[in-house]
Amino acid sequence: MLRITAKDRRRVLIFRLEGRLEGPWVFELEECWRRMMDRPSRPTIRVDLTGVTYIDAVGKARLADMRDQGAEFIAGDCLTKGVVDELVGR
Repeated sequence: MLRITAKDRRRVLIFRLEGRLEGPWVFELEECWRRMMDRPSRPTIRVDLTGVTYIDAVGKARLADMRDQGAEFIAGDCLTKGVVDELVGR
């Protein structure tokens, strides 16, 4: 299960993810992402991964797509920091 919370602040849009980013939940994230990106204004986008407990290969690919569209990531533990490092090429 994955919980997605989008907080729209003045110039920053924060996607907070909690749970497992895998399988059908990746497609739910993609739908939520597209709805927010269809808006006319383009704020800074941050994806908060501190509540994520697992990311499968499809989830990593989705995060890479989000990175390519300008997303910044917030990571809290070894798992998410490792994924973010992999995504940004560190």
